[in-house]
Amino acid sequence: MEPLDLLVIGGGITGLGVARLAARNGLSIAVLERADLASGASSASSHMLHGGLRYLEHGRIGLVHEALRERAAVSRMAPGLAKPTRFLVPLYRGGRVPPWKLRLGLWLYDALATGSGFERHGWLGARAARALEPALEPRGLRGAGLYADAVMDDARLAVAVARDAARHGAQVHTWTEVTGARPATGGAVVLTARDRVEGGERSFVARAVVIAAGPWTDQVRALLARGLSPGRPEPAPLLRPSRGTHLVYPRLTEENGLLLIAGSDGRAFFVVPFAGRSLVGTTEVEVPSPPPPEAFRPTLEEVRYLSSELARALPAAAGQRPLAACAGVRPLLRGAQAVGRAPREHRVLADGPLVTVAGGKYTTFRVMARDALALAARRLGRGRWEPDDDDAPLPEPFETRVGATALAAHAAREEFARRLEDVMRRRTALWLEEDRGRAAAPAAAEAMARTLGWDESRTQDEIRSYDEALREEESLLHRALEAR
Repeated sequence: MEPLDLLVIGGGITGLGVARLAARNGLSIAVLERADLASGASSASSHMLHGGLRYLEHGRIGLVHEALRERAAVSRMAPGLAKPTRFLVPLYRGGRVPPWKLRLGLWLYDALATGSGFERHGWLGARAARALEPALEPRGLRGAGLYADAVMDDARLAVAVARDAARHGAQVHTWTEVTGARPATGGAVVLTARDRVEGGERSFVARAVVIAAGPWTDQVRALLARGLSPGRPEPAPLLRPSRGTHLVYPRLTEENGLLLIAGSDGRAFFVVPFAGRSLVGTTEVEVPSPPPPEAFRPTLEEVRYLSSELARALPAAAGQRPLAACAGVRPLLRGAQAVGRAPREHRVLADGPLVTVAGGKYTTFRVMARDALALAARRLGRGRWEPDDDDAPLPEPFETRVGATALAAHAAREEFARRLEDVMRRRTALWLEEDRGRAAAPAAAEAMARTLGWDESRTQDEIRSYDEALREEESLLHRALEAR
């Protein structure tokens, strides 16, 4: 078997970014993802391509500058999946952030984004802010800052990156979990992997391996180290993961985003317009590395925290019930700071044929891909190789108005979907319909059955599994909000 140049473990935005860059530069590459593409933090973000205005408060000027540059580039690459959006930052008497500090931050944000094409910041008095967003709490309102960022469809953007990688020759294997590793002749690596949907095992051989496994990075590094260097101590952990929970409401604003300051603890949180809804988040709850399954579920306390802080900022929302809740685990780098101030920068390191990329944020996925590939290139004998990384357009998203049947068939045929939930949650916004997509699920499942060769039993199992996941989520929301 002729070895591949690279194997990438992880089908989130970082691993897919590595695959795209490698394939576009002529390397042979395969991606192995243990679940669906973007099924971890890459589909549970705050849906923003942004520099991170709040990171300026922590002095992360270099990170913000880099992220703003990438915000512009990725927006050009995927205009159908990233929309420039105006954000308001309302300020109140006695609040944690004084007006001078916000004005300075907004000015610096614009200065770092010079030439990006995004609208520059502004300032509104209290009356003008309420005219723009009537739902804002009026008592004590001093005014609001205005700035622009991009709102994206995080999962579909990741899928578009995967499609671009595949168009340039990358293999993309979803629901394929790495189970072991061993050395091969000539310094190559053999990885064994299990198909979690159809069953069975297969092997992959590569000259180098890039670990981009998000919050599972420490676990994957330890697994591969045991196989490639038995008897050696396991590598030291790199991560200090944290869970971020979001609630999805019916539309709460006039198509503007809001950056708000929580009254209970002074944290920043967002209301983000997305798919005709409002995404509210996020939280910062430290979880172990590797994270157990329950680390990916919102807790009652997080749901109550977000809903109560939202009601304080937008009083009319007190009577609204969230449609959905989701949580992702951020692969933050270990550090001495409190988890809410943990660095958002990334780190890339090599250990023999293994290159690990850890940390980072969605917006800077191309930077992480370049750094990982530059290190892997040395393993491939290319020395100080700088891959070509232009901002060529990504494949355009499939038209969403064609109906569930066509969407599901396309997702199974062209977008690597292998489960009904892959289509409902990460290839479409059907999970955000009033009925959470239940009416569309049978038609979508039948289309996938015809495309992928499912029998009737498998088709019904997929529908049932999707409905059970919705029921668990709805039960959580009911318990959290009824008990208040």
